[in-house]
Amino acid sequence: MTWNRIGGQNIQNSDSLYSLAFFRIIFGVIMAFSEIRFINKGWITDFYVKPDYFFSFYGFQWISPPAEPYVYWVFYVLVILAVFIAFGVFYRFSIICFFLLFTWVELWDKSVYLNHYYQVSLLAFLMCWLPMNTVCSVDNLLRRKKSQVIFYFRNPENLLKIQVGMVYLFGGIAKLKYDWLFLAQPLKIWLAANENFPLVGPLLAQPWVAFVISWLAMIFDISAPFLLLNRPTRLWIYLIIVIFHLLTHFLFHIGMFPWIMMGTALIFFPSSWHRKVLHYLAVKSPRIPPISMEFRSLKAGFTRPVIAVFFFFQMLMPFRYLLYPGNVLWHEQGFRFAWNIMLMEKNGSVVFHVRVKDSGKEFSIQPANFLTPIQARQMSFQPDMILQFAHYLHSYYLKNDLGDTEIRAECYASVNGKGSALLIDPTVDLSREKDSFKNKTWITDY
Repeated sequence: MTWNRIGGQNIQNSDSLYSLAFFRIIFGVIMAFSEIRFINKGWITDFYVKPDYFFSFYGFQWISPPAEPYVYWVFYVLVILAVFIAFGVFYRFSIICFFLLFTWVELWDKSVYLNHYYQVSLLAFLMCWLPMNTVCSVDNLLRRKKSQVIFYFRNPENLLKIQVGMVYLFGGIAKLKYDWLFLAQPLKIWLAANENFPLVGPLLAQPWVAFVISWLAMIFDISAPFLLLNRPTRLWIYLIIVIFHLLTHFLFHIGMFPWIMMGTALIFFPSSWHRKVLHYLAVKSPRIPPISMEFRSLKAGFTRPVIAVFFFFQMLMPFRYLLYPGNVLWHEQGFRFAWNIMLMEKNGSVVFHVRVKDSGKEFSIQPANFLTPIQARQMSFQPDMILQFAHYLHSYYLKNDLGDTEIRAECYASVNGKGSALLIDPTVDLSREKDSFKNKTWITDY
């Protein structure tokens, strides 16, 4: 009942191949379901067809969605690639294409940025470098002769554990903030909004519950990777992970993130358990010539340096907000790509004031006249997006022969239930400000 038989191994832990295959199947299935869900909800049209303008990421202004109908084809191809990954069909080609295509889509518009999109790109990149189709794959079934698997890492599944564990660890570290621990925000707001939830609704509305959950969530996130690595606590912490993520799914409706974390956290279980599960689920297949496996620590080429840089980069990203003064929840410099998960309830309202330099004519602009609802909402409290839209307005009026203009923003925002305050200096002509990694001095203090 296996898709492959292993022989001639030169490393001790041949079950590593089954851990890689198990993770590959879980990843592929979740991604296929996620992309089909995205298509069925009509989000391709809402997010990438209806908008006339897209908020690009800094340094990636050259990336934008393709026109109809090709934008739909991108997601159809992602579904096919995810299925190919799950079944191990042309795996190396499929995972590389999936990584490039998924990351390309992720960079189309920052107004739809989500933490789990970032995690998917990171996992897909890592999977490009690992022999994840050696067993339980169509690729292996189609093999006609003995082949060899080269291991550049003695236990390659540990790399996947590190990647999954980082989300919990840095997510927990990010919760070491005053609002989360001592104001129980934004959980106090979100839990109170669920007071009609069956059975536990009235309890959720109690302020002390928000404080308890805030502290427990922080402790849980920081400790989860280490408890998953520890055999006596692994099963118990995984059960807590399932309960935790199911609750966040039903209470806060945060999309696929809970399912991705529940599925990928299974990599922490023993390789022997992964092998047994796959043997139980696998269909019978013809006997395949045995695979020869070899561990090469000195001939890894650039594989090891690439992976080292990959993880080093991730160690730095969550802390880059420390380069900027003030509250990161307010100015949001260094906020994205840092596992700031569920840390704030932020709202804003913004009006742009335009002054034509030649005539002195002044008028105001409502962003909803140019943007989709989700774009307008996300832009209303994110300073870098406000700057981008100001530049868009400046270019728009130049193209429409209105002439050179000054663009100022009157923006009020609130974070985690605190009072509304000016987010942007209303005296600054944003059309003259340039986006960069430097501190944005036109963002007000909070």
